[in-house]
Amino acid sequence: MKKYQTYLFDFDGTLVDSHDSLVDVFEGAYSLVGVKVPEGMVLRLMRIPLFKGYEELGAPDDLKSKKIFGNKIEELLKVPEITKKTKTYSEVKEVLLELKSRGATLGIVTSNAKEHVRDVLRFVDIDENIFSVIVGHESTKNHKPNPDPIDKAIELLGITKDSVVYVGDALDDRQTGINAKVDAILLDRLDEFSNESGVVITSLKELL
Repeated sequence: MKKYQTYLFDFDGTLVDSHDSLVDVFEGAYSLVGVKVPEGMVLRLMRIPLFKGYEELGAPDDLKSKKIFGNKIEELLKVPEITKKTKTYSEVKEVLLELKSRGATLGIVTSNAKEHVRDVLRFVDIDENIFSVIVGHESTKNHKPNPDPIDKAIELLGITKDSVVYVGDALDDRQTGINAKVDAILLDRLDEFSNESGVVITSLKELL
């Protein structure tokens, strides 16, 4: 596996297993706008920008409904009982610490909220200071797969795009890296992407 100076990671589904917590978040928020989340849809919603999922589910298009929905998402993400349903994957801490010990710069680029990311990191006992940058959905106007979130991370780090890789568990993550003109690695924990081209790994340990 090629070694990089800077590793940027997606968050949900990549560093943490937040599926169970986000079931509560999405079901609670969508119920306020009269939408039932189909069984099995939460994984898809985790992997795409918030309002892209909102559009796909045919939720009301008026500004009032969108505001109610968005505010409820933010409210639920702050509920401690929801955060406590998040788990980290077994290899994550080991991989992050090893990459850091080798002198690599680490960052998070996510469609989640930065405050919630920090809450989750504290809960799963990962020191947020291991990451030199955290870019959340509020950090940029445009969201993945637009390159702006990765570009923002690179800008905040004050580096060039040489030796930067973006690692995520969704096709949108890989496309974000491609659009940002950095290397992209697709993390396939669930054996969904065996026919995809490019670099595909099944565990973050393969980064080592």
